[in-house]
Amino acid sequence: MIRVFLTVAVILGALAGCGEEELPSRDEIPILRQRVFALEQAIASGDPLILDSLLSVEILDEGLSSDSLLGFVFGPDNDFPFHRLGDCEIFYTKEVAVVDCHVMDSTETADRPIKLHFKKFDEIWLLRKFEGGETTPASGS
Repeated sequence: MIRVFLTVAVILGALAGCGEEELPSRDEIPILRQRVFALEQAIASGDPLILDSLLSVEILDEGLSSDSLLGFVFGPDNDFPFHRLGDCEIFYTKEVAVVDCHVMDSTETADRPIKLHFKKFDEIWLLRKFEGGETTPASGS
């Protein structure tokens, strides 16, 4: 009887593990936060060359560039104030990440959402796309 019970327990344990992919490491969260901070600092500098080092070549396939990101953040006439990227929520897998943020001025107003799409290239997270507009609502909202 015990032998049958152990056999069933082993089979159920093996089946429970089948088909599950390994979850991404929580160690990626501080790395992604650092990438967002680096992106924030590069935007604040206003220098497209600094920003280029954080972008994937794939961003060009989206018709985007460092200049278009700076244009989105600072506005077409360069008159939108920028203080930081705030209220960021990170969603990620092993290879891609989406970070929902707001472009904030010194008043911390969260009325300019931006969605940042990162992809991991040789263990480095690079921005491959960005979108303005709606961000994913926070849980409980």
